[in-house]
Amino acid sequence: MTSKIKSIKKNFLEWNGNVLMASFKKIDLNIILIVILDILFYLMSSFIFIFWLQKMQEKLIAFNLPNDMTVLSSEQVQQLLSTAKTFYYLLVFSFILVVIIIIFLASILKGIIWAKTTKAKISFALISKFLGLNLIWMGFWFGLIFLILILVQPQSVLLFTVAAVILGLFFTNTLYTIFMHRQKIKSIFEAIKLNAAKVHLFLLPYTVILLIFYLIIRLSNMLVFKYSGAVFSVLLIAYAAVVRYYTSELVLKIQKL
Repeated sequence: MTSKIKSIKKNFLEWNGNVLMASFKKIDLNIILIVILDILFYLMSSFIFIFWLQKMQEKLIAFNLPNDMTVLSSEQVQQLLSTAKTFYYLLVFSFILVVIIIIFLASILKGIIWAKTTKAKISFALISKFLGLNLIWMGFWFGLIFLILILVQPQSVLLFTVAAVILGLFFTNTLYTIFMHRQKIKSIFEAIKLNAAKVHLFLLPYTVILLIFYLIIRLSNMLVFKYSGAVFSVLLIAYAAVVRYYTSELVLKIQKL
C-alpha cells in the first residue's frame, strides 16, 4: 500500500514537471510585451483609483459638520441631510464608474496579455467578448469585495479580502485560459466546474505558486535599497507572466484528463 502511494506521488510530480517544462517551451519574446502591458495596466489602474480617492476626500473635507447640531434649524438639518445623501450617491455611482473603467482597461490590456500567452489570435471580436466576460466576472468579484468591506467586522476584513482575492485568481486563470480557446461567455461555468471537480490537481501547483510569491514579498521587505520597490514590483509582474504560461498549460492538460 505504501509503495503504491509513493508511486502515485512520483507520477503526479513527474506529470507536473512535464507541464512545467511544456509551459517554459511556450515562453518567447512576447513575454517582454506582456510584462510591459501588465505594468501599464497596474499604473493606469492605480492612477485612476488614487485620482478618484483624492476627489472623494476633497468632497468629504468640504462637507463640514457643525460642532453643535442643536443650533441648526429644521431647514438646515434637512439641507445637511440632503447634502449627505447627495455625497453618498456620488460615492457609490463614481465607484461603480471607476470599476467599469478599470474593467474596460483590463479587457483591452489583459485581453492582449492572455491572447499572447495562450497564442490566441487578437481581434476586435475577441476583445469585445472579453469585455462582456469581464463585466460579469470582474463585476462579481469587485461586488464581493465591496460587500466584505461593508458587512464584515473590521478585524476580519483583511482575512476575508485576501481569501476572496486568492479564490478569484484561482478561478480566473482557468476561466481566461478556457475563454481564449473557445471565446464564449459560458466559459465561466466550464471554469467553475473544472476547478471544483479537479481541485486536487490544482492544489499543489497553486500552493507552490503562492509560496514563491510570498518569498518574493518577504525578500522585498528584507532587501531595501533605492528603487527597490520598483525593482520588486517588476519582478512580481514578470513572475506573474511566467505563472500565467504555466497555469494556462496546466488547465489545458487537466481538461484532457
